[in-house]
Amino acid sequence: MELRKIIKNIILEYVNKEESLIEDYPSSFNMEEFKAIQSFNKRIQYCESHLQKIGSGSSRIVYKIDDEKVLKLAKNSKGISQNEVEISHGNDFFLKSLNIVAEVFENDDNDLWLEMQLAQKCSIGKFKQIIGISFQEYSEYINYYHSEVLSKSRYKTTINDSLKETCENNEFVSAMIEFIGNYDLPVGDLKRISSYGIVKEDNNEIIVLIDFGLTDDVYNKHYSKR
Repeated sequence: MELRKIIKNIILEYVNKEESLIEDYPSSFNMEEFKAIQSFNKRIQYCESHLQKIGSGSSRIVYKIDDEKVLKLAKNSKGISQNEVEISHGNDFFLKSLNIVAEVFENDDNDLWLEMQLAQKCSIGKFKQIIGISFQEYSEYINYYHSEVLSKSRYKTTINDSLKETCENNEFVSAMIEFIGNYDLPVGDLKRISSYGIVKEDNNEIIVLIDFGLTDDVYNKHYSKR
C-alpha cells in the first residue's frame, strides 16, 4: 500500500512539472490561426492584438506569453536568421551545460518565431552582485579576449594582469569565453546589459543571455557593409 502511495506521488510530481511547461497563451490567442498567417506584417498585427509587447529591435519583436515564457517574432529575414541561431543553440548539449543562455522551448519550423524563457531585467548593479565582477570589467575582458586571443580585431587591446586573472577565475566569464570562442560570437551586443536577464534556478538567481542570435555569419550576411 505504501509503495502505491509513493508511485502515485512520483507520477503526480511528474505530471505537475510537465503541465507547468505547457504554453499558457491568452484565450484569445489561437496558435493554429497564428501559424497559418503568411506575412510578417500580419503576424505582427495578430500578436499586437493578443499579446503584450515587451521589447523590439530592428529584426525581432518580443511578446510576453505568460509568467514563464516570451514569444520572439521575426520582423524580416534578419530576424529569421537570428531565431535560427537561437533555436540551434537552445538545443545544443554543450551550450546547455554552460548554463548561460535562456532556455528555448517551442519554435516554428521555418524559424519565424520561437518561445524563450522569460527573464527579469538585469541591471549593472545586479550583474555585479550575482557574478562578482562589474559589468564594465566583464565587458573589458571579453573585448580583450575577442580582439587579442581570437585575433578578431586589427586594433591592439590590452588589459591589466589583475583583471585578467580575476576574469579567468570567474565561472560565468569562463563559460562566456567558451561560448564566444566556440560559436563565433561578435562581442558588440554582449557588452550591452540589455542582452542579459535574470532567471531563478533552485531558488538562486543566475544571469543568462537573452539575446544571442547574432553570430559572425549572421552579421556578415545582414549587417556588414559590402
